[in-house]
Amino acid sequence: MRALWGCLLVGCAARAAVTSEPATERIAIVASERGSMGMRLVAIDEHGDRRFELIAPATKIVRDTNPAISPDGRWLVFASTRERSEPDTTSLWIAPFGGDKVAPTRLTTGSWIDSHPVWTPDGAAVVFASTREGGDFDLWRMPMRDGRAAQPTQLTTSIGHEITPVVARDGAIIYAAVTPTGAHEVESHLEERALDGTIHTLTGGPADSSPAITSDGATIIFARPHLRRATSALDGELWQMSRGSEVVTQLADTPLTDESGPVMSRDGRFVFATSVLRGAEGNVLFSSVVHVDLRESRRRVRLLGDRAGPIDRLTPAIAANPLDARALRDDPEYLPELARIMARAIARERTRATP
Repeated sequence: MRALWGCLLVGCAARAAVTSEPATERIAIVASERGSMGMRLVAIDEHGDRRFELIAPATKIVRDTNPAISPDGRWLVFASTRERSEPDTTSLWIAPFGGDKVAPTRLTTGSWIDSHPVWTPDGAAVVFASTREGGDFDLWRMPMRDGRAAQPTQLTTSIGHEITPVVARDGAIIYAAVTPTGAHEVESHLEERALDGTIHTLTGGPADSSPAITSDGATIIFARPHLRRATSALDGELWQMSRGSEVVTQLADTPLTDESGPVMSRDGRFVFATSVLRGAEGNVLFSSVVHVDLRESRRRVRLLGDRAGPIDRLTPAIAANPLDARALRDDPEYLPELARIMARAIARERTRATP
């Protein structure tokens, strides 16, 4: 069970080589990147080029994932397996944001799993999912001040799991409510917890997850499977709905890949997400960060692909700095570029296999 939830919480990615570049004074995007020592948080620009590592490396293989940048741009909180004995359990950590290989501080302790941290819009607290009250994930709120945490308080409790929260400007928390229905099967829909604690259902499921919300609080973007009638195959896509409405429309169409974990740019213009290409057995072949410009009349999914070569990345976070829209528009369209990446990888493997 823990292995299953570990994959759900931080994602699964194939290994790839990484490169290192000197730090710069500006960070646009943070992502979790696969390397020889597990997964580490790196700063990347609007092309996807790696600038530098943000967190000091650990002495053993760890997974640093799900970064969240404070509204004032001073702090980076994330989930990590650092100091944990089991590889699929995480605690919350924090570090000053913007430096090269800064030393992080552990925020939460205990044998339970703490994951998916997000800041409240005023920066006064972090909301996260935790199993600290038993085997189920519930939502908790942890007050923050100058990088230090106060005792967290519980926000939700149910027979299922509440995970992947996002906090709207009015204080409402939108999250995925997940209920196990059988062996390795779950039902998932979106719920909203109002500031007064009232909870109501937003979507009917049965497999809705990882919501994001625009800065004005008007639109919710989330992940949902799309059934391909021609092949009877399912792949995860990004969908959107107006808050308070039940009408759901598809944000963009990327057959063959699974998109999840959408996050918004601070100006509400760009949606970033993790995209995964899977093999015939469901194994992950490649994971990458993609983005969509909501102002485009024909919305295109573009790849944040490092020009040094393909690198597995996931769980992006967006800095408060204004993004370079021209650079993002110059990024390659996702599916054609992904086809080229995989074709080059296949060609290399064939060359290696040739005596």
